[in-house]
Parts: sequence; C-alpha cells; structure tokens
Amino acid sequence: MSYHIYGIGNALVDKEFEVDDAFFADTGIEKGMMTLIDSDQLASRLEVLQSRYGLKKRACGGSAANSVIAASYFGANVFYTCNVADDEAGDFYVAHIRAAGVDTNMDGERDFGITGKCLVMG
Repeated sequence: MSYHIYGIGNALVDKEFEVDDAFFADTGIEKGMMTLIDSDQLASRLEVLQSRYGLKKRACGGSAANSVIAASYFGANVFYTCNVADDEAGDFYVAHIRAAGVDTNMDGERDFGITGKCLVMG
C-alpha cells in the first residue's frame, strides 16, 4: 500500500485533568508552562491528580501522531511509526491510533519501560 503521509514520532498518551488553582499552589507547578519530569515525579503527580480530581479524558498524542490522525480523518492513507512499551498506556495508544485509521508498525514486540505520558491540567 502506498501512503500519503508517513509519520515518525514519540508516543505520548495525553491525560487530561480539570484542576483548581489550589493544585498549582500546592504542587509548585507554574500554570501555563510545560515542565519535563522523571518517572518518580510522574507517578507522584498522577496519584495526586487521580485521587483529587479524577481523569477527565485521555487520548493518543504527540505532535506527529496528532498530525497523521487528523490527516486520516480527512481521508489520507497514513502510516505512523513509534515505540510504545508493553504496558496499559501502550495498549491504549495502539488501540486508539488504529481506531483512527492509522497503519502502524506496532504489531510486534514492545519496548521495555513505560509509554510516555503528557499530563494536561486545565
């Protein structure tokens, strides 16, 4: 099969939480900014966010993935390559991107570690 677009990118599962200003004050996170965190910080923040606010929405993300998904919705034949881990987030990512009509290379063995996540707080 030939493709209109072939994307290469980083797999990120976007996790969206609706928070109040107290959350930012309590955690020292600067509102409106992007901050890179390590896996320990991620686990800690996810625990607080999920217990205090609950997950509002999650989606397959990363800028290249977002672009190929949009192109697929407009009827383009698209392929996307990335690595996901053998974890729940990786399973979600693969299912979501395939449901969007995107062909992938994610049929074989998965990477060790954890699939990337993006915490969105609004």
